[in-house]
Amino acid sequence: MCDPVTAVSAGLGAVQSGMQAQAANKAAKRNYQHKLKVRERKLMGERSLYQTKKVQFEQEVDLANIAAQRAYTRTQISLNNAQSLAILENQSDWQKMMASEGALEASASERGIGGKSIARQLAMNKGAFGMTQAMRTRGLTMAEYDAKMANESVNRQLKGYLNQSFSKVALKPIPDLAPPKPVYQNAMLS
Repeated sequence: MCDPVTAVSAGLGAVQSGMQAQAANKAAKRNYQHKLKVRERKLMGERSLYQTKKVQFEQEVDLANIAAQRAYTRTQISLNNAQSLAILENQSDWQKMMASEGALEASASERGIGGKSIARQLAMNKGAFGMTQAMRTRGLTMAEYDAKMANESVNRQLKGYLNQSFSKVALKPIPDLAPPKPVYQNAMLS
């Protein structure tokens, strides 16, 4: 048989070892719960920051689109003004050409000149009008080309700005891996 003192002391050692295992298990569980709470708070903070960035991104998109539309409108107004000016100048040049033709014909008839020489002068007058028309048409064509290039530049800038803004919200935060569950000690085997 076993000595009673040895049996009691072995029993007390087992009880003490079991109590230590329970205490270690409680501490491990508390630590694990704490890590889970820290992880949850971190994720909530990241999601909150992401939502704020998302709202800012939407506002930036709206403002960028408004700025681009204003630039497109300014370009179109400038082009419209150039076309209106060309129409007014054409009317003025037409009136000058017609007055010049009348003056040429009146002068020629006063001097008794007719035939080919008057036809040549009238053709030169119309040629001068045609040259101003050609230069004005070239100017309008260049203005349309410049307007198209300006709009394309604004469009490239808009796309670049939107891509840069989107990069701030492109990656949605995801939770990191949960900490591993603690390995509990068996209080009964000790």
